[in-house]
Amino acid sequence: MATRNQPCVERDALPAFKGQSALADKHSSARPFSSGHLATDCRSYRRDERVADSDNLPGLDRRTKTKTRSLDMSKCDLHIHSRYSARSEEWLFRRFDFPDSYSAPKELHRQLLERGMDYVTITDHDTIAGCLQIIDLPHSFISEQVTTYFPHDPCKLHILVWGISQEQHGEIEGVRDNILELQHYLQTAQIAHAVAHPLYSVNGQLDASHLERLILLFKHFEGINGLRDALLSDLAQTLFKQLTPDKIDVFANRHNLAPTHAEPWKKIFVGGSDDHGGQFAASAYTETPAAESVTKFLEYIRNGNCSARGYGGTPLALSHGFYNTVVRFIEDHFQEKLGPGAALLEKMFSRFMEGRDPTEFTLAEKASLAGQAVLSGKIFELLKPANVSLWKELSGYFARPEVKAKLAEQLDAVSEPERRTFLMANMVAERLAFRFFQKFVQQISSGNMVESMQAVSAIAPILVILTPYIYGFHSQAPSRKWLRGIFKELTGETPVALQNCKRAWFTDTLDDVNGVATTIRKMTAAGAAAGREIVVVVSRGELNINNIPIKNFKPIGEFELPEYELQKLSFPPILRILDYIQREKFTEIIISTPGPVGLTGLLAAKMLNLQTSGIYHTDFPQYIRILTEDSFLESVAWRYMHWFYGQLDPVFVNSDEYRQSWVKRGFDPAKLKIFPRGLDTELFTPARREPAFWEKFGASNGQVRLLYVGRISREKDLDVLADAYRRLRAEDLPVQLFVVGHGPYAEAFAESLPEAFFTGYLTGKELATAYASADIFVFPSTTDTFGNVIIEAQASGVPVVVSDSGGPKELVEDKANGLITRSHDVNDFTSAIRTLVTDPALRERMGNRARKSVIDRSWPSAFRKFWTMTDV
Repeated sequence: MATRNQPCVERDALPAFKGQSALADKHSSARPFSSGHLATDCRSYRRDERVADSDNLPGLDRRTKTKTRSLDMSKCDLHIHSRYSARSEEWLFRRFDFPDSYSAPKELHRQLLERGMDYVTITDHDTIAGCLQIIDLPHSFISEQVTTYFPHDPCKLHILVWGISQEQHGEIEGVRDNILELQHYLQTAQIAHAVAHPLYSVNGQLDASHLERLILLFKHFEGINGLRDALLSDLAQTLFKQLTPDKIDVFANRHNLAPTHAEPWKKIFVGGSDDHGGQFAASAYTETPAAESVTKFLEYIRNGNCSARGYGGTPLALSHGFYNTVVRFIEDHFQEKLGPGAALLEKMFSRFMEGRDPTEFTLAEKASLAGQAVLSGKIFELLKPANVSLWKELSGYFARPEVKAKLAEQLDAVSEPERRTFLMANMVAERLAFRFFQKFVQQISSGNMVESMQAVSAIAPILVILTPYIYGFHSQAPSRKWLRGIFKELTGETPVALQNCKRAWFTDTLDDVNGVATTIRKMTAAGAAAGREIVVVVSRGELNINNIPIKNFKPIGEFELPEYELQKLSFPPILRILDYIQREKFTEIIISTPGPVGLTGLLAAKMLNLQTSGIYHTDFPQYIRILTEDSFLESVAWRYMHWFYGQLDPVFVNSDEYRQSWVKRGFDPAKLKIFPRGLDTELFTPARREPAFWEKFGASNGQVRLLYVGRISREKDLDVLADAYRRLRAEDLPVQLFVVGHGPYAEAFAESLPEAFFTGYLTGKELATAYASADIFVFPSTTDTFGNVIIEAQASGVPVVVSDSGGPKELVEDKANGLITRSHDVNDFTSAIRTLVTDPALRERMGNRARKSVIDRSWPSAFRKFWTMTDV
């Protein structure tokens, strides 16, 4: 048998192919890759396209149920597995010793004919045992999927071979360890064959060098694989259709390897389902003109008179097959131990796989189950407390009227069994997970750390229900970064399908009144106006925003933050969000908050191999220190922040101070970027000044108006402002303080300053008028990472007084357009305000400079800069 350690067969050692002498002449009239071959405009890429004209297919619907045949064409699923594919290529299956497939060959034969196939074969891994089970049945032929390697190379490759004899299988086994010898044998013996899933790396070793040599060696490639993500099939055909004679020469010279076939820049595509569980047999297939025999059918394929048809795979289809394999494995290995419970499990699972209530049994079915238990002598096994408890829990849940109504609402419009199963599993897991999460929040709020950890650990069994979906989403997601590298090396360009064209912006806050929500709304509106595909993903019970692209997922539940009861967080429907991101083909996840929604965005990015950008808007560790006065919780918050933002690349911060702070904490400086900020200078302008504006709030004339705008919370250092204001009033200076906003400290703050004016929330033109009608803007906070309110005040022509800690100080030029004071220093803060109160000319001069310092800011320009900073 040949080994992988044999010397590489070089160009001169390979047999010449027919027509090779004419290759040079053909090159002269061909052109190499050109920029026109690959579209570069994101908006020109149709996301709903299917490769190889697979829409409107005769004889096959989306879920392989149609049984009609075309008299003009012949069809065969050329890539499908049976239970004789004993060892799985998937790590998770191997880890638990699951077989690759449980499909019985004869059952596959029946299914394939029922689903419109004219011919039937099985391509098990390096064996023809499955084919031998059906070879005496009509319309069958022997095939296999051959595992092979380049010499001295661990990269595992799969070649599909069709229409072989038992003797040829033995000869293939003797040469399959060397792909060069294997190809030479297949070509010499005129055996129809093709490279399977060319852009799927079986063991993570595939690179551009392997693909270049495969292009030189093989004429046929799998153009549609029904198991793998459709993107891989799309890109494979895109790649091969851009080949030119000049490019072939480059590959041949680079690898000292001659092409083995005529016109090697022209490839032939075949299709196969790559089904492992029987559910999706014939979802992809190969079509030829009507062939009266297997011999004629394979001749058409060898001659290239064929086309790939069907659809690529989805995470839900893969997960559905995984569920089936797991249950079949349990039945095979634990039937004896389960006793009559096995029959119950089988019935429940059958309904579950069809997306039906798994606890709904007819009277006859209940009697049958009881009869089996009695006849087996294990009736008491079925009545064990644990079994009865499980049954009560499940049947009790599904019997609730609101659950039945929700189940009907979600499932009635869905026909695909894999999606019905997904929706049902999701409903159960969501409710149970939130129940345990509520216990966790209750315990952590009470300071019961041990009990809170117990509540979290109780969620672990729920992950078992979700494991097939986590596996399905992750294993189906191609590495876009790896694919971009492949295309860069082979073509020098990035196809539209791999460009960063569609982005999802995850946030836990959107309709709240804070800088984070304002920034997201303004940036998204600017992006939508520019024609960019960007969608904000949130999870809120109620949402009253409709002027930007939003996808709101109704939360499973909501809870209040300890020590910050006015801020509610949602427990989002994680898997439904994951499914949405995958189906809508987003190319980047942007995360603004590290809460439950932000965590869901991070999970989606990791599961789907997507680029992920993060924005550090809020200094949460400082907030926690101020609100709880607990240094341990502050350190826990820092560790969480470091972990969370460490998963993202790049990470945007709002100021250089915070950038340096993250660098000191060990972050790679190359990952940290300054977030571009915009401003509506037409809304916020000195022209909106109205001297009588404050009179409706009870203010008197002849006073210098101090203004604070923002959340009224202790972490804003408002005690400094309160003390300063009292001192100024005690000096009989003509000042009045106006506080715009709300927050958890509002009531206490108002009681401590009865002489101040509290307006509550102001928005739009009324807020802009408030800014312009003020004389001095005061902002003592040391925890803000930026400060939208600072630049809004500056745009309104108002000088500002800030502290020397946090992001706001970077927005102020000290003694030019405002004053910077020492943080937490009441004397310094009071002195700065006094200076401006007593010098109207200085206020006017600083106000004018403040306006000039921000006049060039705009949300459209900020968005354009942000979009390009994460573009690939």
